[in-house]
Amino acid sequence: MKSRVLVLGIVALAAIAAQAQTKSVIDYKPVSCMRGGELPVLQMNVDGKGELRAYFRRINTTDWCSVEGVNDGPLSRIVLPKFDSGDEIEYFIVLIDGRRVVARSPRIYRSRITSDCETAWARHINKISLSCGEDETGIPSALGAGYSFKKQVVTQVPPFSTPDRPN
Repeated sequence: MKSRVLVLGIVALAAIAAQAQTKSVIDYKPVSCMRGGELPVLQMNVDGKGELRAYFRRINTTDWCSVEGVNDGPLSRIVLPKFDSGDEIEYFIVLIDGRRVVARSPRIYRSRITSDCETAWARHINKISLSCGEDETGIPSALGAGYSFKKQVVTQVPPFSTPDRPN
């Protein structure tokens, strides 16, 4: 008899736990449109520590870009770059703690860019940290290598071999 009551109690607790909704770490209400020619602001409530980041791309493109946001708990926000009216983008949000993704938005959102949209946009912004492409970490070093070349034309045999002149 006692074991039957214990089993029924465990089943009841499991049913209650299954029905209880877990609170999302990123509480965000998606927007269906953004104002063209302005810096859209995505406002959200983040319950957790870490770096807030949004990944986005224009529809029918392959490269994802990302921007860093500000994780201030219930006043967290991400500022996206300007888009032209008529564009359409898709985006999602992640919370990263070190090298681990702590939370992410439940789906990829889609938004139209129009001139008459009444969503929030940033008026004054100092800096947007934007990176695009498959290996955005390699871009600064590639630019440094390109800028290290001297402005001089070599007409004789180079002092060391190159792919087009091996010896």
